[in-house]
Amino acid sequence: MVDTRFSVSVQIMMSLAYHCDEMSSSESLSKTLKTNPTFIRKLVSNLVEAQLVKSFRGKGGGVKIAKAPEEISLRDIYLASTEEKPLIASHKKPILKACPVSCCIDAILVDVFEGIEDSTLNFLSKKRLSDLMKKVK
Repeated sequence: MVDTRFSVSVQIMMSLAYHCDEMSSSESLSKTLKTNPTFIRKLVSNLVEAQLVKSFRGKGGGVKIAKAPEEISLRDIYLASTEEKPLIASHKKPILKACPVSCCIDAILVDVFEGIEDSTLNFLSKKRLSDLMKKVK
């Protein structure tokens, strides 16, 4: 299954940055992104918790971007949207003790998975939301 939480969260953040002087609702974001409103609310909730988005209740309420796009890295958005779950997880099946590969595969792959995760987070930390906003025409 393809995980779209990060890409949808980036699009939410870009939309909020583009409309920084306006309140946005989960409903309007879900229509713009053509995505389930419940999914949008969950992602927005994570972005609020990460202090990337501010939420305002009541009549005329909604959400707004909490920081300047230059202050927000894609790493920030990634960690908020994925709830810090690993990028890659190992195959979780019972170990077949008669198979030497099955017995040690998790220990073998841990360095690979950590390397991929570290490289990805390092790359994302160098990219700012403002870098993406410059590409919006």
